[in-house]
Amino acid sequence: FSYEELEEATENFSRELGDGGFGTVYYGILKDGRAVAVKRLFERSIKRVEQFKNEIEILKSLKHPNLVILYGCTTRYSRELLLVYEYISNGTLADHLHGDQAQPRPICWPGRLSIAIQTASALSFLHASGIIHRDVKTTNILLDSNYQVKVADFGLSRLFPMNQTHISTAPQGTPGYVDPEYYQCYRLNEKSDVYSFG
Repeated sequence: FSYEELEEATENFSRELGDGGFGTVYYGILKDGRAVAVKRLFERSIKRVEQFKNEIEILKSLKHPNLVILYGCTTRYSRELLLVYEYISNGTLADHLHGDQAQPRPICWPGRLSIAIQTASALSFLHASGIIHRDVKTTNILLDSNYQVKVADFGLSRLFPMNQTHISTAPQGTPGYVDPEYYQCYRLNEKSDVYSFG
């Protein structure tokens, strides 16, 4: 995508959906009519560019009904680095558990179980593909209009060699969700995602 195309789609980045550690996300409509979420980097530091490239590398080859779809991105020559995803209309699981959407109609227990199973299915698929998410939390679990799960935010994800029991790496992720063994011993494996998932 060109920067100008996404600037137009988001009405000059005026329709903010939210923000996270990586950047701000905006709602947009492409010329072909697709509703999209456009993620815009906060800053163009080496670390942020690495996360940008990592997210593209991870998502470009993965297809699963419970993973958010990456439609594309701007090129490295663009004025800004932008990622373009399918728009998931019903917000995050956090919104439905603790936010504004929790009040009018809380998610029933069978619905919560379905969300947990779908999220576990997405994580199992990632782990079978040699990927550890490293930032599983309710704000990274999106819900569509039918309460179908879409796991998002792969900026911290790591490829995991299938023949190893763990990889040694500095802990990253959201405090409170990070596996204590990973945090204390720098030992990352798929169990770290399971701990974060709860």
